[in-house]
Amino acid sequence: MKNILLGYVLLLMVVSCVGQQKRSESLSDEQGIELVQADSVLASDEGLSDTLIVVDEVVPTTADASFIDFLYYFTSDEEFQHSRILFPVSFYDDTAVTRLTSDEWVFDPMFDSDQLYTVIFDKEEDLELENGSSTTSVQIDWIYLSDYHIRRYYFELKDDRWYLEAVNKEKMTRTKHGGEDFYDFYHRFASDSIFQSERLSEPLLFSTVDPEDEFSVLETTLERGQWFAFRPPMPTEKLTNIRYGQKETEESNTKIVEFKGLGNGLSNTLYFRRVHGKWKLYKFEDLGD
Repeated sequence: MKNILLGYVLLLMVVSCVGQQKRSESLSDEQGIELVQADSVLASDEGLSDTLIVVDEVVPTTADASFIDFLYYFTSDEEFQHSRILFPVSFYDDTAVTRLTSDEWVFDPMFDSDQLYTVIFDKEEDLELENGSSTTSVQIDWIYLSDYHIRRYYFELKDDRWYLEAVNKEKMTRTKHGGEDFYDFYHRFASDSIFQSERLSEPLLFSTVDPEDEFSVLETTLERGQWFAFRPPMPTEKLTNIRYGQKETEESNTKIVEFKGLGNGLSNTLYFRRVHGKWKLYKFEDLGD
């Protein structure tokens, strides 16, 4: 009986050793295959690296479809911005001028994180200018309402591509021709709710997308309480004005301010009128997505 048990134990030990040897050979074979495959991948990568074409500028296909398309990429992509500046770019500060080289330029996002910008017009027919295709020169004004200075960016279309060619900082002239200065009025209107309430026309005209038909515009009026529920976000310290060629004069008794977003569908428009020297909001449009 002991001999039988001893034989059985020896048999188990032999089978176990053979199994471990086969598993070792199998793992070795698999590792060998993986090493061969890895070598092949490395060789393939090395071969590709010899044939790669280095592209200096990757331009989105829609980058210059319109100035606003260009502006979106210019303000959100550091490499794209750098590629669309004519260096050395001139920076004017009153009477002084500095010409910045490519190495000296620091990325300028231009807009706050909410990507909100405004466009200002004197008359409704000029609203069509921003959709025109013949514009070859656009100026963006940053209007700082607290200390009344302007920072201007000058863009030119060259070979169907937009480029920044100069930046200018200067004091803003102030006049009260015919009554209140519009920017003095707007600064208080945007930051003072009581004053804002006093400067709403009655009735306040309101246009918006018909909730039952997105292709139709619903025209109605708003009461004061409804205005505060529907009013758009209004910057209080600074405004932009994208100049597509529209004329803006201090003598004008009407101002149209568009509030728009870069890539977020925001589109609100406020219509102001100066009567007896005082500005009032008489119409509000909310036609955003």
